[in-house]
Amino acid sequence: MELSINISGQASNQRDENFRKWKAESFPAQIPPDDDPKKLMDKELYKYAEEDKFDELFGELRRVSSAELSSIIYTQVSPSGNSLLHVSASNGSKDVTELLLQHFPLLMTRKNFHKDTALHLAAGAGQLRTITVLINKAKGHGEASDFSSFLEMKNDRGNSALHDAVINRHHEVARFLVSESSKLLYTQNNERKSPLYLAVENSIDKQSDDKMFTILLDAIPDDVDLLNKLEGKSPVHAAVQGSKRSKILIFFYFSIYVPL
Repeated sequence: MELSINISGQASNQRDENFRKWKAESFPAQIPPDDDPKKLMDKELYKYAEEDKFDELFGELRRVSSAELSSIIYTQVSPSGNSLLHVSASNGSKDVTELLLQHFPLLMTRKNFHKDTALHLAAGAGQLRTITVLINKAKGHGEASDFSSFLEMKNDRGNSALHDAVINRHHEVARFLVSESSKLLYTQNNERKSPLYLAVENSIDKQSDDKMFTILLDAIPDDVDLLNKLEGKSPVHAAVQGSKRSKILIFFYFSIYVPL
């Protein structure tokens, strides 16, 4: 038993040391070739990103030419148009995600064929560890307005990352995202539905999800004009008295059951 613990600890220490080595490594600065045709990603590289095998992945990246490196990072994609960062973030590969952001930060805002960023896919998959890495990197990358824009980026359905977390019922991811910006609660998608609106829908359907509703409800600042924030699907303009929960449920009732 003691031997297995020692072996495990040694392996962990070696991994940490290798991670620090790759973090300190230098790669040529790259300009994304947006006009280049996309190429199918190498299966081995995909697997390395999926399984958090950063030694193998960055060992391959270290061996290629600058031109080939640019192609691998910005042109080679999965059948859905996912970059290596999309793959690592959506699979919870924390170390690969952190290293890709360290050396190729422009991947942070790259979109797949459905206009999903890596944050969208990580939120939809409930990968809180990689979401934390993405958020921390975004905070230190540019101005505060850049960070807000990153959080609010939409895919081809008009969904933000918070929409996708709510739709897939990933409670802790949603809690984390709204702790970064309560504005996300009211951002509307192409159906003019906000994450808060979707949470209300989910709280009264056959698979009732009161926990998500409560998480988002608790994130609403007390001084918010709720009815104005919840515009979009509802014709309600009258002032509604009572608790935040009552306001939202009444709002939802009018928007769904009262014809325009």
